[in-house]
Amino acid sequence: MATLLESLAAPYFHSTHPFLRLDKLEVGALYIMISIPLPIFMGRKKHVYEAVMSTDPDFPFDTYEGMVSDGLSSEEFYWDLYWHTSSTPRNEDTPEDEGGGVLYRLRKEPACPQTVIYDRLHVVRPRSHVRLVGLVRVVSVPGVFVPHMTEYLDWLTCASARAAHRSFLWATMATYRVRRHLLRGEGVSDHSFHQFDISRFTTELLSFAYTEAHNTIAQGGDGAARPAIASYSDEAAETRRKRDELLRLQFEQFGYVKAQWF
Repeated sequence: MATLLESLAAPYFHSTHPFLRLDKLEVGALYIMISIPLPIFMGRKKHVYEAVMSTDPDFPFDTYEGMVSDGLSSEEFYWDLYWHTSSTPRNEDTPEDEGGGVLYRLRKEPACPQTVIYDRLHVVRPRSHVRLVGLVRVVSVPGVFVPHMTEYLDWLTCASARAAHRSFLWATMATYRVRRHLLRGEGVSDHSFHQFDISRFTTELLSFAYTEAHNTIAQGGDGAARPAIASYSDEAAETRRKRDELLRLQFEQFGYVKAQWF
């Protein structure tokens, strides 16, 4: 356990940090949902996904989004946001049925000038979607906050989509605006927001996406549940900081500490 916590607190790098795999989706959790574009999945557009990530700690992973944004390369994945709002009890007949939620996504229209379309869709059994690579949990809250968070996500994703051109940056920045919004109500400064390293976060998402993309294509949409992992940015290091600051604020205000949901 101590080794795992040390790994969680250390700067993320894909060769030293194993995936934090999840057994099931959690109600009140926001995920980045990674999928393969239809032309690539159907073979109409040739694309070869990387087999392994670079092991160079100084490799500029931040250029990944820069090259796409500058038009030097196309998006090799769709980066959507999935908000899980309900679960279905598992049974032997439908072990992959984990309920449903709301899918927020951006898609480009083949027009000139190029336009981006924003969608808000209610979906079920998200891990069984045909072209899904996997889901990465980036934010989680108690179930009692689900109605409030749904309203906030509806507003945030729609408002930010007006100026968005690429789904990766749109989904990434929405994630951190959500975290900042949640902590503001508790009087806590989310230091991880200001220290956000898009290069490191890109590395984490791409290492997972490249690892699973070949399996998605090989399975050919057989309906098998795709994997889900927790991002290191949603785990021990940030949780520990937020917990300690909340406890300190409580003690200063009330003279004692009461339990928190995390």
